[in-house]
Amino acid sequence: MRRFDSGRVQDRLIRRLERKERQQAFQRDRFFRFKLTEIQNKLTQALLMNKIIETDNSAAVSELILQGLKKALKSSEFDFKYFIAPIRHLVPRPNPYSLYMTQYLMEVMINDPNVIDIYGTDQEIYKIINDVITQINLQFERTEEEVMAQMARNRSLIPGTREYEIALDQLFKQRLGEPQEI
Repeated sequence: MRRFDSGRVQDRLIRRLERKERQQAFQRDRFFRFKLTEIQNKLTQALLMNKIIETDNSAAVSELILQGLKKALKSSEFDFKYFIAPIRHLVPRPNPYSLYMTQYLMEVMINDPNVIDIYGTDQEIYKIINDVITQINLQFERTEEEVMAQMARNRSLIPGTREYEIALDQLFKQRLGEPQEI
């Protein structure tokens, strides 16, 4: 007797992958909402101190980096992938946001009148950007784990309830400050 598979296994795998992508996107958005200004400041400082960007107006460069971060967060998945396509094979297993900011630096910021010149190879620029984002992300993840551990110790709140979500949000705001509007 021949067994016909209606595709349930593939459907289940696809749903699982989509759920994982949504969770990662939610965590990434929360990370950027709370850490946007810190990323902007440290990224500007790292690029200027490592002499990647030559400029007379560091405030304008900082504003350009903020615009790039916001553009990365607001862009659709297609636009995001299309923008990083020329350099997506720059390094194995790249951070997509580091790739985006590398491409933004090389394609958009270089044409700005406040930027005199950009030095370094694509890989050097990516490494500096990725180091900054990774460092801030590790700090954020440690804080997030501490918040979740604190929430787990509170027996009066049940995960998934509205009270739990409110308490979690308040604890995040207490530990990380107010989230930024993107």
